[in-house]
Amino acid sequence: MFALLLAAVLVQQAAAVPASDARQLSLSPPQAIADIDAGKLKGDVARLAWSPDGSEFYVQTVERDGRGAVRAAHHYIASAASKSLKSVDQEPAWASKYWSWKSDRVSPAAASFSIAASQRQETVRSVNAPTGGVMAKGGVADPSTGSTVADVASAAENTQQKTIWTLKVKNETIGEWVNEPVMPGVNFTWAPAPLRFLAFAKRDGGAIIVMDEAGRKQELQGTKSALLPAWSDDGRRLAWLERRDKKKLVLMAAELSGQ
Repeated sequence: MFALLLAAVLVQQAAAVPASDARQLSLSPPQAIADIDAGKLKGDVARLAWSPDGSEFYVQTVERDGRGAVRAAHHYIASAASKSLKSVDQEPAWASKYWSWKSDRVSPAAASFSIAASQRQETVRSVNAPTGGVMAKGGVADPSTGSTVADVASAAENTQQKTIWTLKVKNETIGEWVNEPVMPGVNFTWAPAPLRFLAFAKRDGGAIIVMDEAGRKQELQGTKSALLPAWSDDGRRLAWLERRDKKKLVLMAAELSGQ
């Protein structure tokens, strides 16, 4: 009898040991938590956070100025029970705490599992060939516009300097920001300790990819057009916003197994 009980305990302990290989993880069929009308939100979605008990989700939207800097933030709470989104005055304390580890540069479980940021400059030139005006008149001035050959020559070649920030993990590019501030966590989420995983998706939406600290990865089936992936505090679930069209977003969540 004792041997049977001991065997049962050992099986339970083995099942509780987190998987270390991202290829061993699987996702249950995703469930819709709440429909979100993006057309009624102020700004663009920028954050998604789980409450500690998993019963609520925090959604943040931001409005930006011409340089991409945030000039205003708006706060919303989605309830798993009511399946609705409501506006609130400020970000809950639990959401701020969650975001600090979810979007950090390093994994909560291993300091060596980290994100490397790099910056580079690129010069982009585009030559536009006018189809009318001066060129259509054989290179003489166009009385209707006041343009001269020199004006056209000056405007034909446009030069733009681009600043590109790149985030990489294990030589895998997980996101790029062009001429705008980097927004940590907007397209990736660390798993909570003791799990050593990172989940990420394209910034404009795509399938969620999970990577482990050895660089092994897999694309999670059932995640399409995903934005703002977010790992639950207990490490057992993933949530994300799924884009259905230009105005409709759906808050999705699914159970993870193989841990």
